[in-house]
Amino acid sequence: MVQIMVETKMVPVRLSEDMVERLDRVASRFGYSSRSDLIREALEYYTKEVEAENIIRLRDISKTQAKEEIRKYLKEHQKAWTDKIADDLKIDFPLVIEIIEELEKEKLVAEA
Repeated sequence: MVQIMVETKMVPVRLSEDMVERLDRVASRFGYSSRSDLIREALEYYTKEVEAENIIRLRDISKTQAKEEIRKYLKEHQKAWTDKIADDLKIDFPLVIEIIEELEKEKLVAEA
């Protein structure tokens, strides 16, 4: 087997005794050669998962402002899914739903 050598850096981490025992049990159960190998693989997996997440920082805006932005958004886009509106405008999803329902009652928008 040929292996490419990658430059590594040591990162000291403090863990509770319970966590170390759990790591050792998992490492042993799944055949890892060391707890470090298990930790490296777990960090690689977790990092990929987190990087794949689409995290949106919501803005703290009033309902009135949110309603106006949603109306403007819908004028520009004609049609849009509620989750797309929430994501694009960075407005809390339940608030977007509430506002869309109000706009429907006011006959300013209609469900497509």
